[in-house]
Amino acid sequence: MRGTRQSRKSFVTIPALLCLLLTCALLPHHARAQAETPATWLLRFQPTASEGERAHTFARLGATPVRWLAHNTVVQVQVRAPGAVFASQALADVADSIDYLEPDSVVTGDSTPNDPAFSEASKVYGLNKVEAATAWDFSSGRSDIVLAILDTGIDRGHIEFAGRIVAGYDFINDDDAPDDDHGHGTHVAGIAAAAADNGQGSAGVCPRCQIMPVKVLGSGNSGTWGTVAAGIYFAVDNGARVINLSLTSSATSRTLEDAIAYAQEHDVIVVAASGNAASSVPYYPAAIPWVVAVSATTDVDTLWSSSNIGEHLDLAAPGNRIYSTYKEGSYAYMTGTSMASPYVTGLAGLVASLDSTLTASTIIDLMAANADDLGDEGKDAHFGYGRINAYATLLAANGGRPPAAEPEPPTAGSSLYLPAVVRS
Repeated sequence: MRGTRQSRKSFVTIPALLCLLLTCALLPHHARAQAETPATWLLRFQPTASEGERAHTFARLGATPVRWLAHNTVVQVQVRAPGAVFASQALADVADSIDYLEPDSVVTGDSTPNDPAFSEASKVYGLNKVEAATAWDFSSGRSDIVLAILDTGIDRGHIEFAGRIVAGYDFINDDDAPDDDHGHGTHVAGIAAAAADNGQGSAGVCPRCQIMPVKVLGSGNSGTWGTVAAGIYFAVDNGARVINLSLTSSATSRTLEDAIAYAQEHDVIVVAASGNAASSVPYYPAAIPWVVAVSATTDVDTLWSSSNIGEHLDLAAPGNRIYSTYKEGSYAYMTGTSMASPYVTGLAGLVASLDSTLTASTIIDLMAANADDLGDEGKDAHFGYGRINAYATLLAANGGRPPAAEPEPPTAGSSLYLPAVVRS
């Protein structure tokens, strides 16, 4: 299963750190990760490193701490000359104190603004495709189910989110006001959880779920793995049931993988966009084990032309010309796998709302087993297990009983909630 933690990829460690950093400060990445050396690095100390050894490490590397994360074991640092190669003697002097040191790669949100001149039907095609309205006969969400949107922040004053925003954080500006200065995060949040039956614009998949805005991308719709990892730890520690990551980079990070592992250890679902490069090259965090990777479909259930693909894909959801909330109280169409990911996040929130005892793995398996199979029969590299179907998923979660039927708790050893599906 993709949910099982797999062996780590090779990262910069000691003593391999010495060899790599003597030859280059940062290897070139794909277009989504900036080719130039980033201004910040991510440094993880050995657990035995004392405060004095940490201070000595900062001094020898010419590094200034910016932010601690991962419960004060990993630190973002800035160096005096970001593009320079670290001196071999400096690295040798601190090798015993460091677990790893890696570039804090740039990551971006994945969306493309689209012309809003479409018919009214186009504003709801995504909800219709996934059968959200009929699924609401089972559940439309609960106030104790929190969906964390790690993005550019959200328009906290938007009427679609009234009364359903829990405290978040802004890791770009280091304050507790995660406001959206781009629009991407507000759009994503609306797809997952805009209000229903309020006489306003659009509706989200889980319209009664709570929303936790965590700003990890700035006004240019970009951030780094350090800010994303910090946001994941924050969301897990503050009660999120599902984390949405509508952002990608072709470069992964050990710091990011550790944060994903932390979410898994705490039974928190992590959903991510597959990327918008029309590529089969793995993009992250979608390609990390445990993360639910989502590709984008169109209004006729074909793969959106720029959606990334790959064997790591789990599910597909509408992502082309999606109408949703936008900054300054408005609405807009946007396109991308960023728009597909929150459909899955919202569905995970619905299932958790129907039965809060279900584990994250069970919720993921329910979504996969009850998706509408598209493309090649069974799991494939374009749609994963298929385009999500909210009604079929909640029907299965309710033991196959229609909404009017009273649910019966599972007996010991029952397979009622666990469909026969094996995720790669």
